[in-house]
Amino acid sequence: MNSNKSLYILTGLALTAISFSGCSVISKEVVDCPQITAMPEGAEAFVKTDALAHLVDVRFNGVSTSCTKKRNGKIKMEVAAGLKAVRTFTDKGEADAAIIGMAMAVLGPDDEIVSNEAFGYRIGFGNGVRAHYPIAEFDLVVEADERVVLMLTPTL
Repeated sequence: MNSNKSLYILTGLALTAISFSGCSVISKEVVDCPQITAMPEGAEAFVKTDALAHLVDVRFNGVSTSCTKKRNGKIKMEVAAGLKAVRTFTDKGEADAAIIGMAMAVLGPDDEIVSNEAFGYRIGFGNGVRAHYPIAEFDLVVEADERVVLMLTPTL
């Protein structure tokens, strides 16, 4: 009878341990994100496809962010910038690719540039496809009183 009681206790302890193992020991504190905007002059850009030089009109199509507070008090921003890329062609619209250039500036409370970075995303267009809606995802770490400005950069 003692062995059955021990088996029940061990089973209960195992189930308790399994249920707690799914919980994170260190939980991330979700916070409001610093302001993120796009410059009006940088909200649209024109690029050309690699092989056929089709003109592609690229625009922002919404931005979403998720932010957590780091141990040092800074904020980690996870950004997903939606884009709308529409190419113009008069031929059959064969498959091609284009690089969408983006830049980001982090501004302090006095609107001085704290940091900046330029990067690009390669997108592909299938045969006959005019529009593509990619999502550019990136992370950055900022102070709570800083803000982020995004812009598209032309590559013509």
